[in-house]
Amino acid sequence: MKLKLTPTQNLCIGFIESGFDLVELDDKLYFVKGERRQKVLPKTLDALVSRGALAVTDDGQYQLSEEFKQHRQRMREPFDSGHTRH
Repeated sequence: MKLKLTPTQNLCIGFIESGFDLVELDDKLYFVKGERRQKVLPKTLDALVSRGALAVTDDGQYQLSEEFKQHRQRMREPFDSGHTRH
């Protein structure tokens, strides 16, 4: 899994983590939650799948991959560098 994501890819991950649904309207993809709607390009989703951040379910839905969820959890844990501050 490549850990470097573009700002647009990070934004897409944020939408998914925030509970937005991915909906196709008029051959275009949107993140939708209530009245809010944000367009997303298919190539962005494909890039996230190829980098290992997203997984496609059997019914064609996108979700965060288990590997990415574990990575995100590790990144949120406090880190002790062991250096002494003077």
